[in-house]
Amino acid sequence: MRRSDSFPLGVLTFACFVLLALLLPACRVPLRPSPKLTITVDVSPQANNNNPVAVDLILLKDKKLFKEMMKVTAAEWFEKREQFRLDYPKETGLSAGSWEWVPGQKVVIEPLPLKFKAAGGLVFANYFTPGAHRAVIKPGKPFQLTLGPEDLTVKIEK
Repeated sequence: MRRSDSFPLGVLTFACFVLLALLLPACRVPLRPSPKLTITVDVSPQANNNNPVAVDLILLKDKKLFKEMMKVTAAEWFEKREQFRLDYPKETGLSAGSWEWVPGQKVVIEPLPLKFKAAGGLVFANYFTPGAHRAVIKPGKPFQLTLGPEDLTVKIEK
């Protein structure tokens, strides 16, 4: 029996592969760039009564834990942060950012990639003066952090 195909099977298969290779890129869903957190920092020349200021940024997935962490002062955070990280290993955002700046320092922070949807975020600043020295941020919203002589302030940008 003789085959009556007008194209050899190899040529037809090759043509299908070429067609697929040309069409597949058009069918791809474009990847969204991962969201980033933009932070601008202003360190007063008199920050922390002329002493360096340690600053930690934490992002929390769990709303209940976020509410609990809003009760923690900066002094408690810096004293017990390793224990918090051990107690909540699934909260990978407990190490979102950690810095130390001297009074008057010019600071540039590259936007931080957000690897998960956070329920909330907190900034702790380790001042020598009494006080909570903590501020709430909205993950995904740019903010300005100002380290003043005796406390920090956060302004959420639009």
